Amino acid sequence: MSSSPDLQSPPGVVELREDVPLKAGSGSTSTRLCAGGPRLILAAFATLTAAITLALLTQIYYGDYEVVPHGSVSSSAAPCSRAGTAALRAGGRALDAAAAAALCLAVLTPHRTSLDASGSLVYWEYRSSRTQLPTVVEWGGEEAASGKQITSRPPRLLVALAALHAKLGVLSWSQALQPAIDLAREGFLVSESLALEAESRGITGYTPTAHRTEPALADYLESLQSNTTAELCAAWSCDGAVRWRDDAAAVSVGSWRAWAAGAGGARAAEALHAAFSIDSLQITPSNVLKGVVDSLKTQWQTAGTQAPAGVASGLAVVDARDTYAALVTGLSMPFGSDAGSAESETGTPWARDEPTTPLDLAPAIIVDQHVCGTRYVMGAESGAALAEGAASALSGGGAGAAGAAGAVDAVEGARVLVLPGGALALERGHSPPDLPDLATLPTLNASIPLPALNFVQQRGDALLSHADSRGGGVASRF
Repeated sequence: MSSSPDLQSPPGVVELREDVPLKAGSGSTSTRLCAGGPRLILAAFATLTAAITLALLTQIYYGDYEVVPHGSVSSSAAPCSRAGTAALRAGGRALDAAAAAALCLAVLTPHRTSLDASGSLVYWEYRSSRTQLPTVVEWGGEEAASGKQITSRPPRLLVALAALHAKLGVLSWSQALQPAIDLAREGFLVSESLALEAESRGITGYTPTAHRTEPALADYLESLQSNTTAELCAAWSCDGAVRWRDDAAAVSVGSWRAWAAGAGGARAAEALHAAFSIDSLQITPSNVLKGVVDSLKTQWQTAGTQAPAGVASGLAVVDARDTYAALVTGLSMPFGSDAGSAESETGTPWARDEPTTPLDLAPAIIVDQHVCGTRYVMGAESGAALAEGAASALSGGGAGAAGAAGAVDAVEGARVLVLPGGALALERGHSPPDLPDLATLPTLNASIPLPALNFVQQRGDALLSHADSRGGGVASRF
């Protein structure tokens, strides 16, 4: 029996009747071309997905986190913050920026730091955080006293920075020195706080708003530009002058981890740990601030004459490769212990400082528990400034606490000063903290600048930098 003509289909036409099987035919070229089409599309999508996943994993583990490099330096002097970011723009790393800024501060703020300043540094290459903890580096301080007088030695800050640069620097040593040389030779305006401190020490030549140059200091620094830091360290015995710790343990601060250095930093970390060791439902800015102040008061009472003291200048750096440097340098007293003496006037262009008690230096790096979460790099000029400022920032103090305004408000907010012996006082020119027990404290009528907390915050790849108004500085970014 032959098929009926009306049941035959023209060549190349796919029939959509119930009695036609849903399979590829053998008599049509177009049908054969479509065979395997979905498999090809699925295979293409699978290949593309695998390629994108591999690219993302490679970027996360080995690549740069951002398209446009950026970094930030925060210090208590705008020219020194700019010197640091200039080093970053030139291709330098966090240590190069920190060295340039610290040397600049030694020229511009000799009442807070100097070429002979002691110092504490917390340094961390965050992208290697899976395998590498922060490094703590310290020099000078009362630990440097050996029981014998050393009649001739190089300045401590220069020795330490030379040792750090030899190991961690990228730019030339000459480039690190140049901003300080330019500032010393071309001059700077004397700040009110610098003039007041000079007057209190009987040191002349510091008139408010006057233009001051330091040609002898410029010549001395310039004489060091022809040497590499390796050569200087061979002559200065840097290894014996700088104390390195690669195994610094983190202090738990609620859901945060903190690495702090210096005598002030250690006491601040203890106060933060105690203040956050309460039920999470009780963690509020007021409760945490009260806990911090109570802990600091007890620590200072217990320490007696060995409580951290002195003056300091702090800075914070984050470079384009997410390397962090929190550096604080300081002196046992404004201008150093030998400032104004006959020895300093007839000797080198820098004044010696010989601390006999712990210095209140408090650099810190504080991170939350999430990878690429919020991180703080803090250069605090006292342990109390670090403890109280960090407590407010970590507990959500300040308006707009979830964003940039919250961190800035937390640092700029009212603090309680911890005086020798554990006495408490309020800052002049600031509203008292919102705590009944603290609102009635006396106000410290001091002309000296209050300890500042300069910081850089990184959240993901976004940077926020701020220089505490107490120090009069300005943060710089690029």
